Amino acid sequence: MLTSTDTIRVVLVDDHLMLVDSLVTRFQRDSDIEVVGTATNADDGLALILETEPDVVILDVELPGRGSFDIGEEISSRLKNTKMIFLTGYLSDIFIELALRVNAVGYLLKGEPIESLIHAIKKAARGEYCFSQSVQERLIFDHKKNRYSIQSESMLASLTSRQIEVLRHLARGKSVKEVARSMHLSEKSIDSHKYRIMHKLGIHDRVELARYSIREGLTLP
Repeated sequence: MLTSTDTIRVVLVDDHLMLVDSLVTRFQRDSDIEVVGTATNADDGLALILETEPDVVILDVELPGRGSFDIGEEISSRLKNTKMIFLTGYLSDIFIELALRVNAVGYLLKGEPIESLIHAIKKAARGEYCFSQSVQERLIFDHKKNRYSIQSESMLASLTSRQIEVLRHLARGKSVKEVARSMHLSEKSIDSHKYRIMHKLGIHDRVELARYSIREGLTLP
């Protein structure tokens, strides 16, 4: 764990360049934080994170490529000392659940001031949890397991992180071929995920699948 005198090495992964530039500019004024790299998609982000092994990673929920939760699983399994904070505009139970599932220590909304993110980075570096207040209200803390969980799980909780990402692509009207290209998977793999998703949710129509995704906050209408 970092000491109070260590510089916190941070990687930012977000496809909104204006936001990234603003954050980097602000972080440069804080002697406790050093931005060691930025990326605009999940694949480049993962490569950068594995190369630099930062103390804290800030991930957008909405990332091109494999998806933020998909790479979050790999970060969690391969870099035990790297802490993850999800920074997003989505206040959605399933995304909070997925963030906790990949052992993220933070989930902040983009409506927060930058100072809240800086405070969260410093807490994360110390191994502490950091959530926006509206996120915190949806969580319960298990003192025996020493971890948070979402208060009420939806049927989406039965899906894997990868299936959630496939569902989001399908709900936007993408074809199996387009989803496969976006996620760097085979069409056969996407077809298999599609079948399992519909079976688990009890939905067998693409239109209803899209409506369900919007209702659950997976995609915007």
